[in-house]
Amino acid sequence: MDADYLAHTLTAFKIGTRSSDTMQPIASALSDTDISALANYFAAQRPPPAHSQQLPAATSVAGGNLIALQGGSKGAPACFSCHGTGGHGQGERYPRIASEPATYIVNRLHEFQERARHGTPKSGSMTEVASRLTDSEVRDVAAYLSMLPPE
Repeated sequence: MDADYLAHTLTAFKIGTRSSDTMQPIASALSDTDISALANYFAAQRPPPAHSQQLPAATSVAGGNLIALQGGSKGAPACFSCHGTGGHGQGERYPRIASEPATYIVNRLHEFQERARHGTPKSGSMTEVASRLTDSEVRDVAAYLSMLPPE
C-alpha cells in the first residue's frame, strides 16, 4: 500500500472514523511521527512473489483483466480508472490494488458490498462500485489483480 493511504488509515483508526477493535487501541497511542514512520516502513515492504500463492485459473485472470480495464457487466467502472494504470494507486484516496492477495481483495469487496467498510477514503464510491460486481466478477478481478507486479 501507498504511504499516504496507510497514514490516512492509521489516522482514521486513531481518531475513530474507522473502526477496528484491534487497530483503534494501538493507533490511538501513536504520534503523528509514529504514524508517518510506520506508513513509510510498511509502504516499502514488497509482497511475496506470485509463485508462493496458489495460482488462479487462466479464465479467471482473463475475466478479471477485462473488468480492471473496461469495467463489470452491471456498470461497475474499470478498476484502473480510479486506482491508476496497472492498479498502482493514486495517493491516499485510491490505494494500490495490484499484487494484493486475492483473498484480501475478495474480502474487501464483500465488505463494501455489505456496507461494512467505513472510514476509508471513497468508501461510498467503492460501496457503489462493489455492488455492481457479481460474485464471479469479484473472484475474477481479485485473481487478476493478485497476479500483477507491485510496481
